[in-house]
Amino acid sequence: MARPDPQDTADVQRVLAGDARAFEGLVQRHGRRAYDVARRMLRDPHEAEDAVQHAFLNAYKALARFDTTRPFRHWILRITSNLCRNRIAARKVRGKLLSPTGGEETPPDPPAGPGRPDDPLAIQGRAADLREAIEALPEKYRLAVVLKYLHELPLEEISRITEVPVATVKTHLHRGRAALRRLLAESETEPEAGGTA
Repeated sequence: MARPDPQDTADVQRVLAGDARAFEGLVQRHGRRAYDVARRMLRDPHEAEDAVQHAFLNAYKALARFDTTRPFRHWILRITSNLCRNRIAARKVRGKLLSPTGGEETPPDPPAGPGRPDDPLAIQGRAADLREAIEALPEKYRLAVVLKYLHELPLEEISRITEVPVATVKTHLHRGRAALRRLLAESETEPEAGGTA
């Protein structure tokens, strides 16, 4: 199990003792990671900023319930991802209400497909393609991939953050990698703009 950062623990204790300014240290150390998760989930930088502000506000209000034996980073990422999931669910409801058919099309889960030993996240020189491919993943796979490969969290922590069993996290990662391989392969085979068919 991951250990808490001593600086985080000290800041939490200072806030709980009445020094509200100590919370700024937590925001400075973890705001960027929380924003990255929110931006990748929501696909909108302004909405991501709003979600992160709400996440830290919620964390501040609930700080007395925070378990200081656990990393603050994991806790704030869980709060952030929960808020983002709520926003995504609200979008879907709005989409259904606004849709003439009363339904919203959601992308199907990609087939798991055969695995390859090379990890698509390790591919060098294709950062833009990789970013686009991650953005195209269904939300549950995108979150697992971002937490595992970009934030380097262990499976158990991803399970806590996403509130699904470790076995499900593994499935999401497997399917997410398979989808990334497929999306990256498709981007390689697309004809150049302005080229001849």
